[in-house]
Amino acid sequence: MFRIRTARPLRRVLVAGVVLVALTVVAGAVYQHVSDRLDASTTPPGRLIDIGGYRLHMWCKGTGMPAAVFDAGLGDHSFVWNFVLDGVSRFTTACAYDRSGEGYSDTGPSPRTTSQIASELATLLDRGDFREPVIVVGASWGGFTARLFASRFPERTAGVVLVDAAHEDQGFDMPPFAPLVPVAGSLGVLRLARITLGRDADTEPDAVRPYQRATLFRAARYRTLYDEVNHMTESAEQMRNSRVRLSMPVVVVTSGRGNNDSHWRALQDNQAIISSRGCRIVAEGAGHLVHRDAPEIVVDAVRRVIQARSNPVSDPCSLPARPD
Repeated sequence: MFRIRTARPLRRVLVAGVVLVALTVVAGAVYQHVSDRLDASTTPPGRLIDIGGYRLHMWCKGTGMPAAVFDAGLGDHSFVWNFVLDGVSRFTTACAYDRSGEGYSDTGPSPRTTSQIASELATLLDRGDFREPVIVVGASWGGFTARLFASRFPERTAGVVLVDAAHEDQGFDMPPFAPLVPVAGSLGVLRLARITLGRDADTEPDAVRPYQRATLFRAARYRTLYDEVNHMTESAEQMRNSRVRLSMPVVVVTSGRGNNDSHWRALQDNQAIISSRGCRIVAEGAGHLVHRDAPEIVVDAVRRVIQARSNPVSDPCSLPARPD
């Protein structure tokens, strides 16, 4: 009688499969780590400021007060503001920074809620020697930072500009693939597949393209992106609980292109009434990235906030446009 023995060969196949998977994981992790180190060797514009054991990257242009400080949207970085920085720097100091884990900034503590981010911004301004109140400008998800900072530190806030900013009542859904992002990012899968979960550096302006290429595939960025998304609901609740009536100038810039959602427009109107001196303007022809599609509108909004500081009876949108 013949007997077929399969247990030992099958065991060997399984062991070989496990070893192959382990080697692939190790190789991916090494590839990502080495690539991150090479990317980190590039020198960013601006400076890295220690805020207590980790550093945030800030990039400033121009001179004058009040300074305008810019926070970008989810998964984005300081370089998306380059056109706006050029315009605002003609009449005051313009500074874009990278939230912890984004761009050239070091990874910070979790959870990455808006409360944590706003506290880090306050420390960054302290360590960066910003002694006078600043105008906080937030685009999309960065609008949460601007609003919470203004509510917590009104004495440090000269005004607010919200650029098609997120609202706590818009609803936030976690994509089903989101938990895989930090794992795939750490193992080099997303880098190898050139999946940025954001903008394509090759389509960006020449002046900032090298810096974007050096930061888009960082493992820390993917982990931070997931951390912020994972805590969106908590951040939204922080916004509701912190909402107070402000008195500084606030300009809400809403995208005009392809935006016929009455609910979104209502939420944008609701952002304008956070201040007794708030108003809203529509960036006709611009999509969600107003600061890229029509940077001059964001520049003008900052200018109007500055003008409104010396015209206390006027809301910013009622003031006539003034050249640089």
